[in-house]
Amino acid sequence: MKKIFNFQFSIFNLLGHPLFAGSFIMIFGSNAVSFLNYLYHLIMGRMLGPANYGELAAIISLMGLVGIIPGAVNLVIIKQVSSAKNEKELNGLVLWFKKNFFIASLIYSLLVLVSSPVVASFLKIDNLFYLILVSVFFLFSLQASLNRSVLQGLLKFKEMVISILVENSTKLTISIFLVYLGFQVGGAILAFVLAALLGLYITIYYLRLQDRPVGNVKISPDIKPMLTFAIPVALQSIAVTSLYSSDVILVKHFFSTYEAGIYAALSNLGKIIFFGAGPIGAVMFPLISQRNARGEDYKKIFLYSFFTTIMLSASIMFVYWLYPQLAIRLLYGTAYLEASNLLIWFGIFISLFTLSSLLINYSLSLGKTSIVILPLIAALAQIIMIWFFHQSLFIVILISIIVNALLLMSLLIYSTYGKFIHVRR
Repeated sequence: MKKIFNFQFSIFNLLGHPLFAGSFIMIFGSNAVSFLNYLYHLIMGRMLGPANYGELAAIISLMGLVGIIPGAVNLVIIKQVSSAKNEKELNGLVLWFKKNFFIASLIYSLLVLVSSPVVASFLKIDNLFYLILVSVFFLFSLQASLNRSVLQGLLKFKEMVISILVENSTKLTISIFLVYLGFQVGGAILAFVLAALLGLYITIYYLRLQDRPVGNVKISPDIKPMLTFAIPVALQSIAVTSLYSSDVILVKHFFSTYEAGIYAALSNLGKIIFFGAGPIGAVMFPLISQRNARGEDYKKIFLYSFFTTIMLSASIMFVYWLYPQLAIRLLYGTAYLEASNLLIWFGIFISLFTLSSLLINYSLSLGKTSIVILPLIAALAQIIMIWFFHQSLFIVILISIIVNALLLMSLLIYSTYGKFIHVRR
């Protein structure tokens, strides 16, 4: 009886661990946001029609591309906040980041505005007002992103997820309303701006206590180590984004429209694995960064993260292996059933990529920035190999599997023999 009680107690302790509690919140939030975004594209595609929706999709892709560099900075902020040693240092850091990030977001938005004529010409967008709205969107969204990074660094995952869910729900609701009124693409982009403004307000509300520094504390962090960390993280973001997007772009270039559509469906289904298990790494990063800064043990957190990611990835792959046609029919319909025989292979590719991404984040949480060399090499190798070998969609997927398998092996070897995984006794 005592053994059973101890076993149950250990399970409750495990489930109450910050990694699992935080991962549950992040996984729930990530999947809810993914569902809202999928619903958004489905509804906008139907309401706008192919031509207008294509224009909106191009602008959204541009927004994602332009947002890569600020996204890398967010990881720096998470590390700095989670590594703060006391309340005075924490409050000083938050105030310093808020002041300087506002200036940076203003400059970034102006750069987007100034470059909008060139971008509009390249994307063949006639209405320049759309890109003006995009520049305003970045002014709000970058500051909201800063606040969410602070929340994540403070391990306030629930508050962060709520702000994202409210923002995406608002974007969907306002988009439907404005497009219904006849504002078309402009209405859909305006919804992004209004939702980002609401998201900024909510994050400010959650961080209101951080706006009250203890005494007259003023902190000016050492910029050099921050830049030393930020630049490799930016390169890492570009490399990681390339590993799961360059294949889609190259398939669109080399294959027919129909085959590109089949591959796009495979890509979106495969990313369910990444977005399902990826939040574990987002929770792991500040936990390990915090414990490392305090000289505490963090090996178990990494092991929990690694094996939980394997289990979640394997569970989704198992479904793809047993019921590929059902998965495709439910999400994309019978027109995409030709992709069913490739689904498990794409699942293997994304699972390897997800584990590699976890290992990269682990090394970055310890400040080991030289690790970014490996994903950069892998991203470049993937592009070169697909460029020269693209006889079929299966060959393209196989190349991605090989590249990501080699990347994962390299990361494990480098982590072991490069002493990136520190065992604190």
